[in-house]
Amino acid sequence: MRNKNYKIFLIFFFFIILGILFLGTLVSNKDKGLSLSNSINKFNLITHENRKFDNNFVSNYPSLIFFGFLNCPDVCPFTLTKISEIILKLQDKSDLMRFYFVTVDPERDKIEDLKEYLNAFHPKIIGITGSNTDIENFLKYMYVYKKEIYLSADIYTIDHSSQIFLFNKRGGFFGTLSLNENDKDILAKIEKIINGA
Repeated sequence: MRNKNYKIFLIFFFFIILGILFLGTLVSNKDKGLSLSNSINKFNLITHENRKFDNNFVSNYPSLIFFGFLNCPDVCPFTLTKISEIILKLQDKSDLMRFYFVTVDPERDKIEDLKEYLNAFHPKIIGITGSNTDIENFLKYMYVYKKEIYLSADIYTIDHSSQIFLFNKRGGFFGTLSLNENDKDILAKIEKIINGA
């Protein structure tokens, strides 16, 4: 009888330990969260100046990231104009942050096109592209929605997430910006991560 109780105790103890390990893994993964600095190198992305977009870009600088495409008729140019205005309003503080526009359409948005397109906006905005596979993997990692909408057999537009992502200087996800927010709230969020949040 005592032997049976001992076995039951051991099995019970084993499952308690297993449960603690499982919860520990969950908490650890949650703490890691969405991080640029821990993952950006594996995506093989490049800037519009043909430089590798790696950990050197996102380390020690807060980042603002917007996803779009060059053939976007309204939301993308409007958002990039808004980001340009934010950079101007930040004045010298904008030197303490990095601003990125990541194409969701690498098939059409080649480096030279991206470079020319961004000439219409603030020069601190850095364009990011890559192979179809690497961009698709990055979009999945960032939980960015994208769907091609065909207007004819070979002409398409893209429906995609339009929020702006903010990351702190350690590369950790801070939150998002919406263009529906007023300028005061947008600048307050950005200044918070510039100041070390």
